Amino acid sequence: MQDFLKNLAEAINQPGAEFSPDNKLQDLPNWDSLAILTTLSMLDQEYNVVLSGADLQACDTVSDLYAKVQASKAQNS
Repeated sequence: MQDFLKNLAEAINQPGAEFSPDNKLQDLPNWDSLAILTTLSMLDQEYNVVLSGADLQACDTVSDLYAKVQASKAQNS
């Protein structure tokens, strides 16, 4: 989870920021349409997971997003 949090912080142009799994995605600094696109790109590059915008919108918290990524990775294995 720590690597995921670090990668997410970098994707939304907040390197070094500390997020908790309970943080709401909407409340993250710089969380806008560009952050969403860069997050989707990061998930593809770092985790080999392709999510749709709808998949991402279904996630309320960082933990929700992490769980969706893990489930997608398990499904693709």
